[in-house]
Amino acid sequence: MKHEALTEAISMLDDELIAEAQEPFRKRRIAPAIRLSAAAAACAAAVGAFLLIPRGSGADILIMGEDPTGSPVAIRTENNEEIGVIRAFALEYTDIPVSVVTSEKTTVSVSGGELYITGEGEEKVPAASPLELDGNASLVWSVPLWDAGAELELTARTGADCRVFMLSFDESAQEWTIRENTPHADNDQ
Repeated sequence: MKHEALTEAISMLDDELIAEAQEPFRKRRIAPAIRLSAAAAACAAAVGAFLLIPRGSGADILIMGEDPTGSPVAIRTENNEEIGVIRAFALEYTDIPVSVVTSEKTTVSVSGGELYITGEGEEKVPAASPLELDGNASLVWSVPLWDAGAELELTARTGADCRVFMLSFDESAQEWTIRENTPHADNDQ
């Protein structure tokens, strides 16, 4: 655009438009009642969300580093299956690592085998069953796997929440597995 055309375009502007452009921009004022109502609604929504969001109750349990809630966890006795067979015939116990993650007091008990708490350097310290925990813990469940008909349980009780894990031999897969067998609370009618 040439200089003359620009000058002509500017000079053709209406004086009212120029005066309005020179005035400071006016802020729109929100009524205090609307502002207060919006703040109250936001607080109510936050409190309602806090109360309605389901919180994790109980302890999170990992067996051999896996969560057995969705699908069973296979128990591997050794890297070599032949060693596992020899161990079974030698009547030795198999150690199953169990991680308990909780922020509440949790009681862990087993129906068979022995519980150990693992400390620094993977040292196993014998623990009583039931074992009371005040927080997170790394445990070892030492179990005999020579009787394919045996079914052993590990139970973790946190407050009113109770989780039960069943160790049994899976005939179809031909391996020992742990699956969650927690009874679901029925509605009282």
